[in-house]
Amino acid sequence: MKTEGDKGLKCPVCRHNAAFYRKLEKTTLFYCCNCTHRFTDIAIIDSKEEYSEEYYEKKHANWFDNPNISLFDYIYSQIESLGLKNPSVLDIGCGNGDFLRHLYSKSDALQLIGIDYHENKPLKGIEFLCGDIFKTDFDKKFDVIVNLAVIEHVWDVHSYMERLSQLCNDGGLVITMTVNDNSLVYIASRIIHSFGLKAPMERLYEKHHLNHFSSGSLEYLHQHASLDVIDRYLTRLPVKTVDMPDSNSFITLIYKTSLAVLFKLERILKQPILQTITTRRFSVKI
Repeated sequence: MKTEGDKGLKCPVCRHNAAFYRKLEKTTLFYCCNCTHRFTDIAIIDSKEEYSEEYYEKKHANWFDNPNISLFDYIYSQIESLGLKNPSVLDIGCGNGDFLRHLYSKSDALQLIGIDYHENKPLKGIEFLCGDIFKTDFDKKFDVIVNLAVIEHVWDVHSYMERLSQLCNDGGLVITMTVNDNSLVYIASRIIHSFGLKAPMERLYEKHHLNHFSSGSLEYLHQHASLDVIDRYLTRLPVKTVDMPDSNSFITLIYKTSLAVLFKLERILKQPILQTITTRRFSVKI
């Protein structure tokens, strides 16, 4: 793989040549002008991220302690829009199952399955699988496939999206939520990094977030996998869900205050830190 001293790397989304963007402490970023995608040079990643109980209970405790109910309700409305009697829903990277539990509280007519590397305890109305989406055999396709904050961790996004499309019934939905590289917070982090304030960008572009999608690159990837974008949702992120860096209370207060201001500006400018798109699987004629 090439590094900053060479011409560039192939973009993992559109496969065009991408140029070196910036060297961070633990990773190297590249940028594709064709689809506006920013990504990590995976050649320098020494190990894949592990998803143990510690990941949910310590590393991202605030995120999992404060589930995004407004997003969950939005997805439920999209499922309802299909007008099916007993729609089947597959949640890929289901984490601790918060989203599926919320769906079950809304309707017990849904067929709910979640899969993750982390093993979940059985729950009424929900089937949990432990394994890799690429290596797991399913005996059916699904009406709705949901993946929330997963795709930014995926090494091969093309194979991943093709797999989701293959598992989706024709006319079914694939709903993806991920980080938004066009958001005000991301833009601000890149600007202030140039002036020597490096911590925010180092945190947002940490080494296990391999892909940083713009709205354009996210749409491109889905359309390439026979998925038409039918809706977008501005996914707001409360400050309380953000895991703060280890520091003294004064620095933490400044960090929280800055984020609160940026998040409010995001709402006004409609540039949220997270983005969600709903796509429909269309039949491919051979």
